[in-house]
Amino acid sequence: MNDKALIDVLLDPEDSADLTFYDKDGKAVEMAQIAVIPYNGDIYAILAPKELLAGGDPDVAMVYKVEGDNIELVEDEETADVVFDLYDALYEEQTRR
Repeated sequence: MNDKALIDVLLDPEDSADLTFYDKDGKAVEMAQIAVIPYNGDIYAILAPKELLAGGDPDVAMVYKVEGDNIELVEDEETADVVFDLYDALYEEQTRR
């Protein structure tokens, strides 16, 4: 079991452990780390619910903004699209090597 805070796991490049979030009803939701992306002076994380990933749904990732010790879902579609585009560009660059 990992005793590190969510934010510490997320920002540790050596730690790709799943993150556990709790919904408004207190139900645990396991999230897989996809990427951490800096953009416009802020840090964003792309996360995906493990349960949906296991079901084969490739379009389940969501963008979260890291603010201090908090991780907040990005609801602004334009910002989320930019972060996904940056991830896609980084992914393409890494796979060409």
